[in-house]
Amino acid sequence: MWERLNLSAQQLMGQGKSAEAESYFKQALMEAEKEFGTWDNKVATVLNNLAGCLRVQGRSAEAEPLYKRALEVRRRALGPLHKDEIIILENYAKVLRALKRDAEAKKMEDTVLGIMRRN
Repeated sequence: MWERLNLSAQQLMGQGKSAEAESYFKQALMEAEKEFGTWDNKVATVLNNLAGCLRVQGRSAEAEPLYKRALEVRRRALGPLHKDEIIILENYAKVLRALKRDAEAKKMEDTVLGIMRRN
């Protein structure tokens, strides 16, 4: 169920319907948490997607805590500095730049480079 909702939301995003997609991402998040618990990597994926949806709508301040949580969940699920956290770090850095927090964004981007060098 969560996968279908997440995919539908991604399709809506591709059509430029981010407000409508937001509702689907929120439903997908609830379903993923119910099915897998709050610390599953699938939950991190949906959190990242929901945060991206908000970022596209210019709601960076609302997206930031979702990226932070997505990163925390992914790290807990897969371990720190796993290659799969790169996408969240890159997206989180974009939000930080939008919020004029360039030093924090640079730190995230440096972490991405470090992960890429390790893999």
